[in-house]
Amino acid sequence: WKTVTASVIKDRDGIKRAAETVDIDPRLIVSDLIVEQLRVYFSARELYQKYFEPLKILSNMNKMSLGVMGIKEATAIQIENHLKDKNSPYYLGEKYENLLDYPANQNIDKERYSRLTDEKHYYSYLYAAIYLKQMITQWKNAGFDISNRPEIIGTLFNVGFPQSKPNPIPKVGGST
Repeated sequence: WKTVTASVIKDRDGIKRAAETVDIDPRLIVSDLIVEQLRVYFSARELYQKYFEPLKILSNMNKMSLGVMGIKEATAIQIENHLKDKNSPYYLGEKYENLLDYPANQNIDKERYSRLTDEKHYYSYLYAAIYLKQMITQWKNAGFDISNRPEIIGTLFNVGFPQSKPNPIPKVGGST
């Protein structure tokens, strides 16, 4: 817990910047960050204690899930696509369309990986902030405001776009 706390404090400017860019509460990012870091801790405790705890840094995943927020590459691509797709229920509006644009002639897959695993973590927080905002927007567009339901937003962060089905009685849960 001390390691995660110290790391969040160290990253607070990047977290706040990502949250302000997307206009969400930074605590939503941090709550999901803590869950992701605890998942890594409990699945690889010896590794975490040997490397991350002494340096007071967050685990920057790089296999199935990327970066400190554990964003999967397929999810990152969906996040990017929803920013541009005006017909998507996750579309945030023109103001946000270009947030994740890549420079011309860039290897997008390589750049995406670099963004999500960068040791400064800003893009990991930005993708997470956009993802959270997209879920909130989908539900709001369907007539269900979950903006004050962090437990539901956290569940949606965990289970992903395909399992996000707006309804009047959302349930807390997670992936298996």
